Amino acid sequence: MLTAVVGASLGPMRTFASEHIEGIDRVMDLFARSLPRLSKNETSLRTAVQLSLEQRSLAMAGLLKEPSFRRGYRVQILAHAMEPFKRELPEDIYAQLHKALSVVYGIEPYIVLKDIWNESSKQVETTVLWMAKALIESAQQQAQARINSNILSSKLGKPPKGKP
Repeated sequence: MLTAVVGASLGPMRTFASEHIEGIDRVMDLFARSLPRLSKNETSLRTAVQLSLEQRSLAMAGLLKEPSFRRGYRVQILAHAMEPFKRELPEDIYAQLHKALSVVYGIEPYIVLKDIWNESSKQVETTVLWMAKALIESAQQQAQARINSNILSSKLGKPPKGKP
């Protein structure tokens, strides 16, 4: 039953389509559209996290007697929004950005920022959007620094560092 509830609450995010071409615009569009939906379905999504944590503990102890509840839609949802970054970021920086964005895209920021920082849903949205933008800009700066370093290395006759 929980799988159906979570699936219904995430449905529009799983079929996300953006008219934006630039990676940063697409990702920020995804976040801006998703955050109100995450807030609206916060109770169900918190229940999914709780179940996942309980089952992980049971599995680690060898006591899980049922198929575990699987979460992880965010990996595919983010991959779709991040598609333009595959062309502009080195593979390792792209992968790191994908993982970092998956930490801030979901119900977990609501749990931390509401329960520990006592923020409102609107404050959570503002903070999450800021984090997502900062992560993207950092990845872009790292990629540019690598390109600049490789250009300089090639002028000096040294082998390039990493994949541009």
